[in-house]
This record gives sequence, structure tokens and C-alpha cells, in this order.
Amino acid sequence: MTPRRAFLTAQWLHVLGVTYPVDEALLEPHLPRGAQIDTLEGSPRVSIVAFHFRRTRLRGVPIPLHVNFGEINLRFYVRLHGRRAVVFIREFVSRPAISVIAKLTYNEPYRTIRMRDDVLARDDGVIGVRHRFGRGLRNRLEAWADPAPVVPAEDSAGYWLTHHDLGVGRSRDGAARSYEVDHPVWALHEVRSLDVEVDFGALYGPRWAFLSESEPSHVTLAAGSAVSITPAVEA
Repeated sequence: MTPRRAFLTAQWLHVLGVTYPVDEALLEPHLPRGAQIDTLEGSPRVSIVAFHFRRTRLRGVPIPLHVNFGEINLRFYVRLHGRRAVVFIREFVSRPAISVIAKLTYNEPYRTIRMRDDVLARDDGVIGVRHRFGRGLRNRLEAWADPAPVVPAEDSAGYWLTHHDLGVGRSRDGAARSYEVDHPVWALHEVRSLDVEVDFGALYGPRWAFLSESEPSHVTLAAGSAVSITPAVEA
């Protein structure tokens, strides 16, 4: 069999995830046909995840001005053909070509907005990440964490939230369309503090507005790594 060529390669760095328990009914309208909602500690979860793309290549080719940029996505967790996967409710990037190509290729819910991400440091060695995005950069995610990351155990919540086999989108007829997400298990920084100022209702619709007042169940900050995205062989 001829090896499949990666559609996208990049480094995904400083991957901050803020996770909330949600009712399954909120996720069902976004669920591709053939996928099943997965649960953590007995509950479906949704995560807002922010990270930085670096050295991005589409089919091996860098697109000018689209090599280094940030992404913010809202995702939930599923199983497809027994494999662990994520489904994206909406993905924001600051580079329009990425949005266009992702929509055309995988029908992914990408939108282009203004954003800025920064890696921070303090004199005591604690590291921080800050993401600002949306109109006037009014939305903000900021976390401070221990500098030395640790690889999580396979039975931990941190592993469940940050390591998956597949990304799953929906074809035009609603069926699941998947792609392989290949990267090593990410080491995680212990998060000491978190600040979330996000207008979920404005970004994702009124049904998600309650998250602006909700307390996260889990927070993860992954060091990140090189990543490759390859079309999956459907079962």
C-alpha cells in the first residue's frame, strides 16, 4: 500500500485547554453520523483550546503569511469505530487561507478572526500563556504553570483530554469524515492559576452563553510537539 501523504504538518505549541461538563443534548446537533459521544468521569465534556501553529505546511508547502499563527477551538469528545476522537464546534484562526482550505477539504467549521498569543515568564520561573481574540481582542485566556512538564498516565484525565487518534468532521450529508492526528503523548505543565474572560454566547451562540459563568472541571497546558494530519482510511 502506498503511504498516505500528510495533508498538514506543523508544530502545535503551548496547548491550553479549559474543559467543562455539559449536557449531551447540547452536543447532539454537532455529532457526525456514526460517531458516539464519549465521557470523562461519567460526563460529556467540551473544551476551549488555544495554541500556536508554527512551521505550518500544507502538503509540504508553506503558504506565505500562513506559517505561524494562533488557533482557538471549541471541541467535544467522541468515539468513531472504537477510536477516540474530537469533534470541533467552531475553530478560529487569524489566517484566512487556513479557514478556506479547511472548509473545502474537511468541511470543518473554521472562521477567521483577530487574535494574539504570547508566551510569558516570571522571575520565579513560572511560565504563562495568554491568548486574546475577537473584536478588540476582548476575549482572553491566560494561565500560569510550573515550568517542567510531566507526561500523564494513560488512565488520567490529562491524557484523555490531550491525546486522541482522530479528528472527526461532517461531510455535506452529515456523515462522519475523519483524519488521523499523529503526535507523541504531550507532557503537561501543572497549572497554578487561570483567568478566563470569554463571551461564549457571542462567539458560539446563545446556547453556549452559560459557559461564561461556569467553573472549569479541568485545565491542561501541554508543551506540544510536531503534528501531522493525514486522511484516515474509513472503516
